[in-house]
Amino acid sequence: MNILNIAADIIKLIKKQNQDAEVIIYETNKILVSQRLSKIEQISQSKDCTVGIRAIAGKTKAAHISTNDLNNLGDTVSQVVEMAKNAPEDPYINFAVDGNNYTSSSDLGILDNNVVTIDNLKEIAEAAENSALSHKNITNSEGASASHALVNTVLSTASGFIGSFSKSTFANQVCVVAGKESEMKAGYDYDVACNFSDLKSPELIGKEAAKRAIDQLNSRSIKTGTLPVIFEKRAAKELIKSFASAINGNNIINNISFLRNSLNTQIFNNRINIIDNPLLPKGIESRPFDGEGITSRKNTLVKNGVLQNWILDLYSAKKLNLETTGNATRASNAAIIAAASNLYIENDNISFKELIEEVKEGVYITDLFGFGVNLINGDYSQGASGFFIENGKITYPIHEITVASNLKDMFSNLVVANDLTFYGQFNSPTIKVSKMTVAGSLNGCKI
Repeated sequence: MNILNIAADIIKLIKKQNQDAEVIIYETNKILVSQRLSKIEQISQSKDCTVGIRAIAGKTKAAHISTNDLNNLGDTVSQVVEMAKNAPEDPYINFAVDGNNYTSSSDLGILDNNVVTIDNLKEIAEAAENSALSHKNITNSEGASASHALVNTVLSTASGFIGSFSKSTFANQVCVVAGKESEMKAGYDYDVACNFSDLKSPELIGKEAAKRAIDQLNSRSIKTGTLPVIFEKRAAKELIKSFASAINGNNIINNISFLRNSLNTQIFNNRINIIDNPLLPKGIESRPFDGEGITSRKNTLVKNGVLQNWILDLYSAKKLNLETTGNATRASNAAIIAAASNLYIENDNISFKELIEEVKEGVYITDLFGFGVNLINGDYSQGASGFFIENGKITYPIHEITVASNLKDMFSNLVVANDLTFYGQFNSPTIKVSKMTVAGSLNGCKI
């Protein structure tokens, strides 16, 4: 089955009806193995080909449809064309005009053709869980898993663009429990990579998961106060997600972002730079072109603390009278939304050690819980756990706390370390917010 030919055939069928069309095809192969306490819980292997079609009638009406029935594409095409003809008019419907000059996926390093079997994944999951369970004080496991996915993507747009690329993804994760009875703490670790050789060893993943669980034993509560808060890299990336949502063009259009009036203004200190880079070598969200056929390019979203760009696709860009940033993504039914690719804060020149040493009393957050971000006004409140900092040293574990502030205030008081690493779509060095409300227990330790 040649998915390039399928896309071309669909375009021909729709053009015969004097309409425009865009086609996205995702051909996906996935394998997943999971186990708990050395017993296999799930083995799944799937192959799927999903065709998404966006029909455009009269340049101002559009409809979307998806199917994995490749034997009746003619009926699907007729259905989506009819839907488009009866859709409401939208003058902001827009088309890509880029050509075929894009970076090949081999240049991006996102395809690993090594064959990974179910047995390979079994070994990885088992090694991760066994490594974690071998540590003293680990009393139970919530399971381990390993997976591999290969996705072949073809996009054909209304302007005549047609392109394709392939991407592989490998993942491994484990979660274990330390302690007994009234005090049990869970710790997890994971890694994800486009190339199998870049995946962190399962033994290290197990070791880190165990350490995270054990380090939280004998945790204490603390009294409520106003303190500096340091976010571990894994927790800091959640702040980057919130930032990405706040500058998403669709949220700006709908007036539901606290940063809606902040373009070209200073929202961070002048040492902060934030990048969205779909051409990041081996990046999980790297791609040679976006969901509208726009050639991928590195975008500087924040330069020296100043907000430079929204995250835009063609539709949101047209509504805002701006140029697209090449951030369109396609759902399986060919619907388009703007979304970040590989988004990260660049390193500053302060070490993690120095960041901690600067704090006389504060908290070091390693895990966040729940969802407590109000995108409209920027109010931020999250359940958290981590460690107390005293006189520049991480001391004892803490739990049952809430950290609260407003994202605008947090962004303006952000200090960034130099320990950026990449795993996943959003990435950040360790960061410090100089002042937040830390809500603890009425009977907690004095701070």
